[in-house]
Amino acid sequence: MEHAPGGVAVNGFLLDMPRSFEDFATVALGEELPRRGGQARRQDPHHLDVGHEVRIRPDLVWRVAGAPAAVLDAKYKAKKPSGFPDADLYQMLAYCTVLRLERGHLVYAKGNERPAHYVVRHSGIQIICHALDLGRPPYELLAQTRALGQQVAEAAGARGVRA
Repeated sequence: MEHAPGGVAVNGFLLDMPRSFEDFATVALGEELPRRGGQARRQDPHHLDVGHEVRIRPDLVWRVAGAPAAVLDAKYKAKKPSGFPDADLYQMLAYCTVLRLERGHLVYAKGNERPAHYVVRHSGIQIICHALDLGRPPYELLAQTRALGQQVAEAAGARGVRA
């Protein structure tokens, strides 16, 4: 089914907004970050444990000179679930730990969240929450992703990789 006029009438159709937002954010940022060098990998597979039993797949890993420089995960939440944003923060902490990064970026659809910056005790890992305003016209939304890509790149260049 297409949303363009056609010969079949339907009452409506459903969109998977979390998936649509994740795809939009990772494609837009995955195109933006390599403009500053390196390459972006969507759903970059890694393992949490040394036994390679627990897989993790960050939405986007930006690599510069072959090494991870930034990790991003996109989240669309229509409302704040119980415990929000705890699970998102734990997930990003795992990504940063495995990738040996000092900071990770959670990208939300603007609405029920606020931009935030968390510093994890005893590790110094920073988790930065960003918001994209989906209510803006497309050209403004793309300008937001360009600005976010610049912020992520600048943050990575200022000591992004842990020893």
